[in-house]
Amino acid sequence: MATLTHDHQHLELRLTRRERLAGLHGDIRVPLTAVRDVRVEPDPLRAVRGMRAPGLAIPGRTKIGTWRGWGRRMFVVARRGLPAVHVRLRGAGYTDLLVSLAEADAVAAQLRAATQPSGGQARAIEVTIPAQGVELAGTLLLPPGPGPHPAALLLPGSGKVDRDGDHRRMALGVSLDLAQMLAGRGIASLRYDKRGVGGSGGSWLAAGLTDNEADARAALAWLRDRPEVAGDDVVLIGHSEGALLAATIAADAAGPAPAGVVLLAAAAKSGEATLAWQTRQVTAALPRFTRLLLRVLRIDVVAKQRQNVAKVRATTTDVARVGGRRVNARWQRELLDADPRPAYAALRSPVLAITGAKDLQVDPADLDEIARLTGGQTVRVPDLTHLLRRDPEAPSLGAYKRLARQPMDAELLQLVGDWVAARCNDEAATTRA
Repeated sequence: MATLTHDHQHLELRLTRRERLAGLHGDIRVPLTAVRDVRVEPDPLRAVRGMRAPGLAIPGRTKIGTWRGWGRRMFVVARRGLPAVHVRLRGAGYTDLLVSLAEADAVAAQLRAATQPSGGQARAIEVTIPAQGVELAGTLLLPPGPGPHPAALLLPGSGKVDRDGDHRRMALGVSLDLAQMLAGRGIASLRYDKRGVGGSGGSWLAAGLTDNEADARAALAWLRDRPEVAGDDVVLIGHSEGALLAATIAADAAGPAPAGVVLLAAAAKSGEATLAWQTRQVTAALPRFTRLLLRVLRIDVVAKQRQNVAKVRATTTDVARVGGRRVNARWQRELLDADPRPAYAALRSPVLAITGAKDLQVDPADLDEIARLTGGQTVRVPDLTHLLRRDPEAPSLGAYKRLARQPMDAELLQLVGDWVAARCNDEAATTRA
């Protein structure tokens, strides 16, 4: 059986002879500095992501080898009924190691201790959050030291996104990176899997935007009630769709105002207007040959997009078949009609809004409207994309796979961390007074 060991510099995965043959791979050795997260997966076969290339898979029993996805490369030694240590990596060739071990909990604890900064070890607690008819699986990350701690609720972007901000086809880790950064500043955080994703119940396809909003409200109420958290000292941080949800629930006059609201890549137009803007930008950013081919074939991408919007609006069910595939129709209808501007105008909390100058999915010029409506601080970051990575090249969706392998922008993390720490300290001082 494979072993996972480490010294003061390296993490090493040692394979048996049979595992090397099955996975067509030798032992793996990476620097400890490449480790960004360690967790235990009770059901390792379910945690495998991507397509096998190459390796061995016996359905329902064993997976050994390399699994690849968009921006993800996992090496897997997973066995049914045996928990696995899941190591998230950066800059190490692989993005993930997933290794079934009888002593998975002990190995994971030792590895976390070896990779934590000397100031102390953050504590990750796997939690279940009761929401509207479903239970959401999440992680409460507590910083070292006694509480109660200030905290942040992390709300991810659109799609089938898990608690770390990862999609099956693209591992971005936005929520994970934010959580770890905040823990280093003494701030707790809660992040959770969306409905029908990871360990959460429900159906992602059947969930509407209003369901996602209800889940975010439930998560906020749960976080405020935790004894480890200073309930009056909670910040909301949302990326893309999560920014819309953060503004919407923060603007609720019925509840206490959050200590602050951070809007990452937030729109200030209706969903339909944002989608139309996005289509024009993406089309203009296509390679020259592709644009020429579309012209020769007389394909008008903008007109096609309008037709698809009309088809979605004509649906009446939660899930519908549009363009030959099943889509989350209710979510799309609700997003098309969603307009964040009333929520921005109603916010009573300090606001930080950050959008990249090379964002193809949200108009960077929307920052001006956000500033006008909220009176908050807005920052347009040069070269920053919607993925919260910088790209010196011309913006393009085709660059997303390459960008996903890069770390989240360090200056953005520092900006968010400084701002949140200042808001929490201000709020705590006010509360104590």
